[in-house]
Amino acid sequence: MSDEKIFAISDLHVDQTENMQWVEQLSTNKYLNDTVIIAGDVTHVLSKLIRTLEIFKSKFKDVYYCPGNHELWTRSNREDEELHIDNSIEKFHYILKTCENLGVHTKSGVTSQGVTIVPLNGWYDDSLHVPSPNVTSDLQLWSDYYSCKWTNEVPQHLAAKYFTTLNEKYISSFKENRNNSKIITFSHFLTSKKLMKAYIDEMSLRRQKWLDSRKGTPSIEKLKSGTMTANFSLVAGTELLNEQLKLIKPQVHIFGHSHRKMELDIDDGIRYINNPLGY
Repeated sequence: MSDEKIFAISDLHVDQTENMQWVEQLSTNKYLNDTVIIAGDVTHVLSKLIRTLEIFKSKFKDVYYCPGNHELWTRSNREDEELHIDNSIEKFHYILKTCENLGVHTKSGVTSQGVTIVPLNGWYDDSLHVPSPNVTSDLQLWSDYYSCKWTNEVPQHLAAKYFTTLNEKYISSFKENRNNSKIITFSHFLTSKKLMKAYIDEMSLRRQKWLDSRKGTPSIEKLKSGTMTANFSLVAGTELLNEQLKLIKPQVHIFGHSHRKMELDIDDGIRYINNPLGY
């Protein structure tokens, strides 16, 4: 029996010097028998993305990866212009081809211990949106609005449908083949409104604990009355991913995007894990 382990991380953001140093300083021999799942948002700079994936390939036996929203940024990126990448759709497919050349898995595969790992591409729509009087729901508050470039065939409001549809040809086999019960899925984006609510509840609990710990601090009343400026639920993910999870029926789903380390149970038989490096 192999002693292979499966690790997962998201939101590496190697544009940050310290984050790239963290990647470079990973052991060169400790993980050679192991698998790592990278759930998106490595960087928008292709040369840094390739460098990061090459490092992981040199340190792990297998690397599974799906792009996040940052990878699809194209505007004001000289490297994209030099490669004649005109829009976010072209960049996405360029990244998948690059991963294929590097030997990085962007399609489902099976580990030596018989665990099926399924990457799920996605984007966000308004299906996870939870309106709140204290937060502003406006896409223009998010960098994606300015940094991504869409096409006539795939405008922004259809991006979630486009990317999740790409998953269908890789997961269709799950309709007939249920022999393998050991399945891990992963996506950069959140997968359901129920998961979104569990995330909001967890963050509210953490905020309240933090406020309680700050009692007596001069600025605490101002902090209590403060409001967030942007509603994360507007850009969190899509229910279209949840429909695919219902088909696949994994035991574990890895997600990213929120930059908040947590493990959530939403009573659907799936263990949801977010393990970001973040900023």
